[in-house]
Parts: sequence; C-alpha cells; structure tokens
Amino acid sequence: MSEDEIRGRNLITDGRFSSNWKEYWTHFNGNGIARTFADPAYGYYLMMNGEAAVTQTFDTAPLTTAQLTKAWYRLSFQYENYGDGANSKVLLRSGTGKEDPIDLSGKLPDKPLADWNFYEPYTLTVVQDDKDITVELHGSDLGGSSGLRMTDLDIQLHLAPLTLRKIQVDERTYEIPT
Repeated sequence: MSEDEIRGRNLITDGRFSSNWKEYWTHFNGNGIARTFADPAYGYYLMMNGEAAVTQTFDTAPLTTAQLTKAWYRLSFQYENYGDGANSKVLLRSGTGKEDPIDLSGKLPDKPLADWNFYEPYTLTVVQDDKDITVELHGSDLGGSSGLRMTDLDIQLHLAPLTLRKIQVDERTYEIPT
C-alpha cells in the first residue's frame, strides 16, 4: 500500500487472534492443535501444529469484470514456521473454486527465529463471479513447541485512484485538461 492510498477496513476479522479468536476462525480438520499465545512485547498470535488447520470466509465486493481491472485484493501477514515443519501454508479459495496456495514449509527465515517474518502483500486472483473468499491456515506437521505461528493477517481491497475529468458547479462545467 503506498502512502497515497487510504487504508480500508481489514476484511479478515481478528487477524491478530485475540482471546475470542474462535468466534471468527474455525478449526475445521480436527487435526493437531491450534491455540493462541500472547507475547508481552508483540501481542497475540496463533500457533498450529500436528497439521491443524483453521479457516475464515469473507464476502467480496460486488464488482463487475470491468471494475476488477482496476481493483485487486491483497493479503499480508506475519509468520514464523518454528522448526521448519512441512505442510505449513496459507490456502486462498475463491467462491468459484480457484485455489491460490502460499507455501511456508521449510522456508528459511530471513531473520533469526526470534523475529517474525513479514510476508509481502500477495495479490489474490478474483473474478466477477466470486462472491466470497475462504482463507485457510495450515499448521506444520511437527508437534511440541514447533509449528506455524501466524499473526497480523490483513486483506485489503485496493482501488485504482480516481481521476477528475470535469466538475460542475451550479450551472457551470469545468473541464480538466489532460
């Protein structure tokens, strides 16, 4: 997001996984453990291991195909795949069934394990027929204190800037030179 853009409402509810995170996220596969922790300096985060997976669905804006050429959704988050376990991923599923996987397995962090890794904004593939998007977070296959740690999930709808072509004040129209 550039400095010229106005930040919108996060389309993910409780992307920092507060104590009532289960009101918005569903542990849907019954595997492993998904639980929150609170870091005194950083705040809440979700830790998943044993192949635990949680999900949340949000509605998309009713945009036409033409409008979607100048609009896009972007996901960003912070993560740590503590222990570098396999199966760690984010799966984005559109209402029409298209899947966009983001593999976080075995990726070496850019920073030491004590730091969170920021995942650069990822552009989602959305078409006019998509009425909603499901976000699935899949924890690693490891157990114990190892697992995928996630926080700060944020999905924003970005719109191309408006351009003023003319303005009408009372009975007078002013054309903007191009």
